[in-house]
Amino acid sequence: MKSTLRILGLILLLTATVSPVFAQTGATEPFELRAVSGEQVLVEATDNDEFVVLCFLGNECPLAKLYAPRLNSILRQFEDRPVRFVAVNSNYQDSVSEIESFAETFELAFPICKDGDNRVADIFGATRTPEVFVIDGNLQVQYRGRIDDQYGPGQPRSAPSETFLVDALTALLEGNEPEVTETEAVGCIIGRRREGDAAANAVTYCNQISRMLQNHCVECHREGQIGPFEMTDYDEVVGWADMMLETIDDKRMPPWHADPDYGDFANARHLPDEARNLLSDWIDAGTPYGDEAMLPEPVEFVDGWRLPREPDIVLEMRDRPFNVPAEGTVEYQYFVVDPGFDEDKWVMAAEVVPGNYSVVHHSIVFVRPPDGELDFRGSGWLSAYVPGQGVPPFDETMARRIPAGSKLVFQQHYTPTGVEAGDITSIGLVFADPEKVTHEQFTLMGIDQDFEIPPHADAHAVECGVERFPRNGMLLSVAPHMHWRGKSFEFRMSSGGEEQVMLRVPAYDFNWQHDYQFVKPISLDEVDALNFTMTFDNSEGNRVNPDPSRYVTWGDQTWEEMVVAFFNVARPISDDSDFASSVETSEEDEQRVAEMTDRFFRELDVDNDGFVSEAEAPRAIRAFRMWRYDTDDDRMLSREEVEAQMWLRLR
Repeated sequence: MKSTLRILGLILLLTATVSPVFAQTGATEPFELRAVSGEQVLVEATDNDEFVVLCFLGNECPLAKLYAPRLNSILRQFEDRPVRFVAVNSNYQDSVSEIESFAETFELAFPICKDGDNRVADIFGATRTPEVFVIDGNLQVQYRGRIDDQYGPGQPRSAPSETFLVDALTALLEGNEPEVTETEAVGCIIGRRREGDAAANAVTYCNQISRMLQNHCVECHREGQIGPFEMTDYDEVVGWADMMLETIDDKRMPPWHADPDYGDFANARHLPDEARNLLSDWIDAGTPYGDEAMLPEPVEFVDGWRLPREPDIVLEMRDRPFNVPAEGTVEYQYFVVDPGFDEDKWVMAAEVVPGNYSVVHHSIVFVRPPDGELDFRGSGWLSAYVPGQGVPPFDETMARRIPAGSKLVFQQHYTPTGVEAGDITSIGLVFADPEKVTHEQFTLMGIDQDFEIPPHADAHAVECGVERFPRNGMLLSVAPHMHWRGKSFEFRMSSGGEEQVMLRVPAYDFNWQHDYQFVKPISLDEVDALNFTMTFDNSEGNRVNPDPSRYVTWGDQTWEEMVVAFFNVARPISDDSDFASSVETSEEDEQRVAEMTDRFFRELDVDNDGFVSEAEAPRAIRAFRMWRYDTDDDRMLSREEVEAQMWLRLR
C-alpha cells in the first residue's frame, strides 16, 4: 500500500513566522514527489513535533558518496526520536535508474526522490551536494549547510572536529536553538537544467566544447578512470558544467601545481585561458547542444599497458585484494614482493596499474636491494602511478638496475569512496638489453628528518639539499613530498656562485604526488648544489591541519610530516667518478651527528636497550632503509650503524 510520508511542506498562506527560505519562493501550494522506491512523498505542513532532515545528494559527487553512509549512521543515532530523513536528487544529469542504483549501493535507510525540474532545490535555495536542511513542524529551517567538517574537495580530515547536523538535532530535541544555524555547504554544484539556443551563440557542445574536453579532460574523465564523472556525453556534461568551471577557476583542475614561470616540464597539464573562456561562454549561452554532425570522432585511448611492448614480467602487490573501507582515512600501506631475480635486471620502462582506479590515489614502487648490496645508487624508486600522469619517456640506452635478490616495495595511498572496495595493484616491467644500456637511472633523495614545525606557524620554512649527486650526471625530474601541512616547494640549482629557481610549487597539494619531468635533461657537470625549501602551514587556517597546537616532527603518518624530495638522475655506466656534495661540512658536524643520532634512538628505541629493532622501526624505515642502515644484517640498528648514516647525510 502506498504510504504517505508527511515530512515537510509549504504552508498555504505565508506568514511572518515562515522561514525566509520559503518566503523567498512565493509558493502557496503543497506539492508531491515520488521516491524512486515508489513511495509517495507528500509535501505539506504538519502539526506535530517532528523534525525533518532534507538531504540533497548527487550520484557521482565524491562528497555525497562519502556522506551517504554517514547519513545512515546519523539516522540510526536518532531512530527512537521524532526525526525523519528524506533525500532529494536535483541533478539534471542523474536519471531515476541511476538514483535507484545509488540508493541500493549505499543502502540508504531513507527515501530518495528525483527533483526533475529543481522545484525543491529552488524552494530551499540548495546549491550543493551534499547539503542538509533541518525543518521543524512550523516549517522553520532551523539549520542548513554541512553535515560535518570532515570532508571537503580534496581536503579530508581523519575525523570531523565539528558535527553540525548532529549538534543541531540534539539541541532541537532538547528544546534549544542550535548554536550553529547555518554553515556554507561544500561539494558539487547541483546540475540544473538550462534552455540553450545554438543560434544565439557560436559556442556549442557538438563543435567547440566536445573537442576541448577531448583535448584536456577525457583522459581521466571517462569510463573506468579516476575522474568521478564522465565527459563523453552531453547530458552528463551539462549537469556538471558549473562545477567544471568552478574547479578550473579554483585551480583544482587540471591537476598541475608548478608555477609556469619556472621550468619547462614534459608532463605539464595546462588549460589555456581560451579553453576556459569557451566553457564559460557556453554556460552563459545555456549550454546549447548544436549540430550533431559537427561532433568529433571519439578519442581512442590505449587499452592495456602503455609500454613500448608487452611487459616481460607483471608483478602484483599481493595475491588477495586489500580492502579499502567506505570512509575514513587509510594510512599508507606497504607490500613487499619478491620477484625472484637471481641476476641483475635492467629496466628500461615500467608501469604501475591499479586494480581499482576509484580508490588508488597513488602508488609508488621501490626497489629494496638485498642486505649487503653496496653498489646500489639512490632511494630505489622504480615507477609510480599518479592520476592523470602518463608513463615517463623510455629509452633503451637508459635503464634502472635491479640487483639480483632484490625485493619490490609497493607504497599504496588509498582514498575511500563511500563503499568498501578491493584493490590489487600491479607493475609491468620491460627489460633492456644490458649491452645497449649506456646510462643508469636512479633516484636520489633530499631529506631532513631533524626539523620541528612550531604550533600555529602558517609559513614555517625548512631548508634542505641533495647531499650527493653524480658529477657527470643529468637531472631528469623532481618529485616533492610533504603531508597535510605542506604549503609550498621551491627547488634551486647553484652554479658558479649563481642560484637559479628550477621548479616552484606555490600551492602544494598532498592529493597529487607529481613527478615534475623536465623537457630536456639538465646537465649536472657544472652544478655546485641542489637545494630546496619546503614551507609548512601549521595554523588553524589550514583546514586539513590535524592539530595546530602541536609541534610537528618527522613521521610516516599523515598527521606527522616529511621533508623529502626525489630527484631522478642518470649517469654513464662507465663513469666511476665520485659524487659531488651539496653540503659543506663544518666544525659543528660532530655535534649535529650526535644530536641526530640521539633523537633517532629517543624516538624509536622503545625498550631503551640501545638498539632499534626491526619491530621498533617505522614502516618506512623497514621498507626502504633498514637494509642500508643494518650493515651487519642482524635486524638491529646499533648506534654505530645509525651514526654512519647520519655522517653520510652531511657529506
